[in-house]
Amino acid sequence: MRARWTVAAALAGCCAVLAACSEAREQAGSPAPTCDAGVAPGVHPAGIADPASDAFHGKLLRARRWAPMLDASDPEACGRCHLGAPSTSPGVTLPAPGATACTDCHTEPQGALACSTCHGAAGPEKAPRSPCFAVTPPVLDGAHRAHVEPSAASATGLACGTCHPTPGPGVIGGRHGDGVVEVTFAPALSGTYDATTGACAVACHDHGGSRPHPAWSETAPMDCNGCHTSPPAGHFPGPCSSCHQEASATGTALSGGPLHLNGHVDLGDGSGQCGACHGQGADPWPRTGAHPAHAHPTIAAPFACSSCHVVPADVLTPGHLDAPLQVTFGGHALDRGAQPGYDAGTCSQVACHGAVLTDVPAVAPVWTDTSGAASACGACHPIPPTQHTPSTSCNRVTCHGGEIDLDQAGLPSISPSGLALHINGVIDTVQ
Repeated sequence: MRARWTVAAALAGCCAVLAACSEAREQAGSPAPTCDAGVAPGVHPAGIADPASDAFHGKLLRARRWAPMLDASDPEACGRCHLGAPSTSPGVTLPAPGATACTDCHTEPQGALACSTCHGAAGPEKAPRSPCFAVTPPVLDGAHRAHVEPSAASATGLACGTCHPTPGPGVIGGRHGDGVVEVTFAPALSGTYDATTGACAVACHDHGGSRPHPAWSETAPMDCNGCHTSPPAGHFPGPCSSCHQEASATGTALSGGPLHLNGHVDLGDGSGQCGACHGQGADPWPRTGAHPAHAHPTIAAPFACSSCHVVPADVLTPGHLDAPLQVTFGGHALDRGAQPGYDAGTCSQVACHGAVLTDVPAVAPVWTDTSGAASACGACHPIPPTQHTPSTSCNRVTCHGGEIDLDQAGLPSISPSGLALHINGVIDTVQ
């Protein structure tokens, strides 16, 4: 509302400027004051700059289908007297005495032909509003503002061309500015508009919800169930936020990101990669619990996702989106005939953590324990194991060679070259 009053004040100020310029200035090259507009030569009606007046110049131009503004040869051409008019009469280099420049009020780069002149108070992204700006009571603009301004449903709002023909290079011409409001939906929407009822039947809304064909004059907020049931029938179970980045867990609110209303259903961040939902970009590894320790271990080569989960062929493979999350061990977790299990966040009898070694119980790591204790040397087998040679020189060339390093205290650690050999299901020795 503040922007509307600002523009109204600016236009009303034109009247003050015209009154203050009653003493005509003689300027070289200035044309004779021949502007008519139906009153005495050289004088406009008193309401020419008042949006509430029937003599407002916007109303007069609309009635003439903008000819005085666009046609320099028109007898009442704006460009005969005013600088900054879209079309300037030949030979006119200076304004008529006391004539206000169009750009004094129409300050946008496009001047009087800016979209906001007719459709909004602060740029083409704003909704159409009352042509009388802040006149009380205001003229309702229907659902324009809900569509074109940023909201939780659409981060940037919809372009005008979503529902209307896009103006040509000349801005006013053809179907634009012809006095008829035409609704022509973008091809991707495949929609129809009933001019009698004001109802839209368009893909943005019609997805099985409770309000598939909203009328343009409806003012009630549109919730998630208005366009599509939340969740849709036959949808996968679980919180909406597990798969959709911009939805609340209950599917009752949106965060206002760029994905909603973009024409397709996005999972996660919309990248289409595994990391869209449970990682980042092309990296499928989540950052929760012990995932990082398995993705980038310090004692072994990185583990494959298939060590703990069934890797789906695609996102809709049965079992992939089901809740709760399924843990199905595979790969090196099954080495030595181990039969691992997972229950309530704890792994048991996993070969990676020492299961089926003869001299020590298998470690039962807790998934949320990020201390690193479960991957420390000695956590899965003694140093050395009980059936091992008494020597503790693990890195001697006749034993594990370059697979083992010794720190300053003489304690063993896995060398960079030994990562691929440790926890590979085989006890590797040089001989």
